[in-house]
Formats: sequence, structure tokens, C-alpha cells
Amino acid sequence: MNLNRILIVDDTPENLQILGMVLKKEGYQIMVAGDGLQAMEAVAASKPDLILLDVMMPRMDGFTLCTRLKAEPETADIPVIFLTAKTAVEDVIKGFELGAVDYVTKPFNLREVLARTATHLKVQSLLQELAEKNRVLQEMVITDGLTQIYNRRHVMDRLEVEISLALRHQHPLSIIMFDVDHFKNVNDTYGHQVGDQVLTQIAQCVKANIRKTDLVGRYGGEEFLVLLPHTDNLNSREVAEHLRHEVDSLGWEAAGLTTTISGGVASLEGQSLKELLQEADLLLYQAKTKGRNRICWSEEG
Repeated sequence: MNLNRILIVDDTPENLQILGMVLKKEGYQIMVAGDGLQAMEAVAASKPDLILLDVMMPRMDGFTLCTRLKAEPETADIPVIFLTAKTAVEDVIKGFELGAVDYVTKPFNLREVLARTATHLKVQSLLQELAEKNRVLQEMVITDGLTQIYNRRHVMDRLEVEISLALRHQHPLSIIMFDVDHFKNVNDTYGHQVGDQVLTQIAQCVKANIRKTDLVGRYGGEEFLVLLPHTDNLNSREVAEHLRHEVDSLGWEAAGLTTTISGGVASLEGQSLKELLQEADLLLYQAKTKGRNRICWSEEG
């Protein structure tokens, strides 16, 4: 059975019957509607992969339906082929201007309908495949290859945007900069493969323990940066302590391996991006000098 669903919209029952029968023989799944309003209901119930659309219909004609479909993001990408007896140049041009991909003149030739249907379904499939490849490529551009969280470039771009939004709308923003304690010893003792596993699992642990509106990225080496929009200093400390505890609780297959993190929490108070990062970095350094496996913030001095 062909997985493609085709919606046929025509106010002539004979046309619906003939087209439906021929397309079913080709393995397509068929939906039918007698006018534009019925078609809107059918699309809402089950989005088709292609629409064969009559132009002249009662209640809502094909041009109006096409206009409405193309105006909605959920249905704008459905290819529409007009079935029409209106062959004047201006009518054909109007159809293309409204977003149709093709038209078939009435009385239609069934072989032509099948050929154009197959062609545009193939084109649509290739477009969807290309869009998915572009999405994957975009994800690769902004993702750290090892840990599968955001990379430094993306997290810095997002931080710049979030600072701008926070200053404009006067809402709080905090960041947590942390790194893995004694990470060199992990590599030296257990090898770089285990070290990579440690970085990856810690990254995924942090990602799983922050809000969807938050963001974590690999800042460099064993260092990470967490962005907390709409989060003040007090709440960001609680988040940081929770993350520290979660990482401390991770279990490892390698005998004797334990991991902890040290971090600094900095909150936006009019600083520039560079100044905010410098503050977080200084607080991270303080956490290291005070014994590691701890979080520092500005009030601690």
C-alpha cells in the first residue's frame, strides 16, 4: 500500500469516483471532499500529501481554499494541483500565484493526472528529504561532536541574545560556569576513552536536570556553561547545587572512578558579556581553591 494520501476536492461526484478509483489502483490512499469547506475539515482531520483541487465549487471555491491552506504553516507545504476548465492565461497564472504547483485541464486525461501526481509527490518527497538533511546539518553546526550538547560558538551566540533580551525587558539572567574536577587525572588513570565518556555523561546529566528554556554548552575541554534565563542569583545557586549533587551521584563502570564538578554562578547586573563571563570564571577559580566539589557566587567574596 502506498503511504501517500491524496485529497480529491470536486463538486462533481462522477469526478470524485473516477479519480478515486484510478488513484486507488495505483496504491494511493484517497480522501474526498465535495467543496472547499469539506476539504478544510478533511485536511484538519488528516493532513494529505497532495491535493487535487477543483476551481469552481459552491460555498468555497478552489482559489479561496488554496489561499487559506497556504496561509497556515501546518498546511502551506501541501502541493496543490488545480483541476480546472478555466484555461485562460490569467486564471492559470492566478493559480500559480496562490501557491499551486501545477494544473490539469478539464475534461482531464487520467494518464496525465497520474503522471503529474506521481511527479509532484516525488518532488515533495525530495524536498522533505532535503529539509531533513538541512536540519541535521544545522544541528551538527551548533552541536559539540563529543558530548552532543551545544558547542561554544552557539552557546556564546545565545548568551549574547539572552543578555540583550534580559536588559531590554528587565528580567533576571544567570550563568553557571563549571568544570570537571581533576579531569587530567581521569585521563591519565583510566585513559582518554573513559575521559570522553565522563564528559559525555556529565553533559547529558546536566541537560536532563535543567529546564527546556535553559541551555548547556561545552565551553572548552572539560569546562561547561549553563544559561539560565529568567533566573535570579538565589535560584541559580539552587540550580547549580542541584547539578553538582547530580554529577556527584553518577555511577561509573571503571573501578574507583568518581567525578565531581566545581562552578561559579554569576548574575546579570548590567555587565557586558565579557564581564559576566569573567565573573563566572573567577568564581569557578575560587571554588577550585576552596577545595573543589563546590559552587561559589559573588556574595562569598
